[in-house]
Amino acid sequence: MVINIKTAITKKDKGECFSIRRDVFVKEQNISGKIEFDDESVDATYFIAQYENIFVGTARYRFTDFGIKLERFAVLKSYRNLGVGKKLALYILNSIKDEKVIYLHAQESVIDFYLKLGFKRIGSRFFEAEIPHQKMIYNHRHT
Repeated sequence: MVINIKTAITKKDKGECFSIRRDVFVKEQNISGKIEFDDESVDATYFIAQYENIFVGTARYRFTDFGIKLERFAVLKSYRNLGVGKKLALYILNSIKDEKVIYLHAQESVIDFYLKLGFKRIGSRFFEAEIPHQKMIYNHRHT
């Protein structure tokens, strides 16, 4: 069981990222593609995860006025609970660990996942794409 993470630089790699996001967010969670695919209007760094040479996960981060925002974490349904999401998150956190503020908007169903990685809840629950979310900030003491 080998999980590899890399920065998605090529057009092919980014296409794999978009394909995974389409499967997870648009098809599985019924999020509008107009909401999900804002990539033309943001400057982001993309990551792709491979499990036994199959593209199975993705995420990105971007700089905002508040800090670095981690977002668009997606793992194909049949590859969840194999450690792909954790390895992807830790890879990204380790690549940007010197930043002062790292945060994300976690879907309510994965808050515990991010708590275990060292994030803490900030503020109240809110909705994005009609899904409950929680803003979370990274606590650098956990790496």
